[in-house]
Amino acid sequence: MHISEGVLSTPIIVTSVVILIPLILNSIRKLQHDDISKVALLSALFFVISTIHLPIGVTSVHFMMLGVIGIILGWHSFTALLIALLLQSLLIGFGGITSLAVNTINTGVGALVGFYLFKILKNLLPSIVTSFIVGFVPIVIASIGIAVALMYSNEDFITVAKTALIAHLPLALVEGVIMVFLFKTLQKYQIKGLEL
Repeated sequence: MHISEGVLSTPIIVTSVVILIPLILNSIRKLQHDDISKVALLSALFFVISTIHLPIGVTSVHFMMLGVIGIILGWHSFTALLIALLLQSLLIGFGGITSLAVNTINTGVGALVGFYLFKILKNLLPSIVTSFIVGFVPIVIASIGIAVALMYSNEDFITVAKTALIAHLPLALVEGVIMVFLFKTLQKYQIKGLEL
């Protein structure tokens, strides 16, 4: 899901930075003392789980756990993901500084979709269905964002964008199944501050 350094066009980079700045500022402004440990923990989760990846051209496929990040953090997902992606870029060379805003927006929007899907569906559908959807859909959303960013950056990346989108579908299915088991575990232990 990381777009590599030097791949995106300048208009895409500038637009993504302009979009990301208010999202991060809003998140930081609303960050409560109790939220800091959650942001740190889920940023670390994303950092670790997404380092195991399969490169596909100028991007990669890897686990993200955006559903659980979204459910727990909501709008603070952008801050957690920005921290993780920045550290990955600086420490291990995944992604890049020029693609940081696009990568953060794509994963953050996926997590935020998971957050709202959970809020809407938790009382409408059985928990097994809700948890699968909350695991599956954010990955699809993030992969669509990556594909769009690549296609608008350079027409040469259309094939890579399509391949990345298709390659993320099995991952989305796996993350949906993982979310079902994770959801059941979290419900079983009734973690304080996490109403499932």
